[in-house]
Amino acid sequence: MSARRPAQPSLDTSLPRDHLLHTAITLFSAGGYEGASVNDIVNRAGVSKRMVYHYFKNKALLYQEALFFAFNELAKLENEAVASAESLEQVVKNLIRVYFGFPREHPDFSRLLRWENLNGGKGIQDSKFPLSKDHVIKVLRAAIKREADGKRWRTDLEPNQLLITIIGICQVYTSHRYTLSQGLHRDLGTPSAIKRGITNAEHYLLTGMRP
Repeated sequence: MSARRPAQPSLDTSLPRDHLLHTAITLFSAGGYEGASVNDIVNRAGVSKRMVYHYFKNKALLYQEALFFAFNELAKLENEAVASAESLEQVVKNLIRVYFGFPREHPDFSRLLRWENLNGGKGIQDSKFPLSKDHVIKVLRAAIKREADGKRWRTDLEPNQLLITIIGICQVYTSHRYTLSQGLHRDLGTPSAIKRGITNAEHYLLTGMRP
């Protein structure tokens, strides 16, 4: 299951703006948008409230930028994964490793994205920061068009649905880890469980893609 470790986040916390954003990500990831007030953020950051309004205008825009930063860190890994793949099979395998690895390498970012889903996406409805999977879909579509000839891969593969399925199979190890671990009497977060999860995801996805 060895996968290249993602680069460290590019926030420079010695800079006031980045320090505030890093603090906001930490607090929003712990309790969602409603779980952290501006006072909570500035008290944790050790700065005055006016710094938030100076750099981000208001809490909503600070949250939107925090969410975008987390999403963009995932997008960097996705783009690196598809760029280094020379076949449809390798694209799928690389993305599996990204979606298993991201929640463990960047737990705050992963939790923040899950909170926004629990929030019904309300925090990003009017966001000026676009959240897009277009590049990944473009690469998947090109690989399917190039390789799906009905012999090795099914001709009815659809890139959006394929990506949804990849993410779903991988993310359940994070989104449902604790309840499933209780119900199945095994910890889904151990290295051996993750290794087995990656192997199974590859097997079931690639098998399902074949004619």
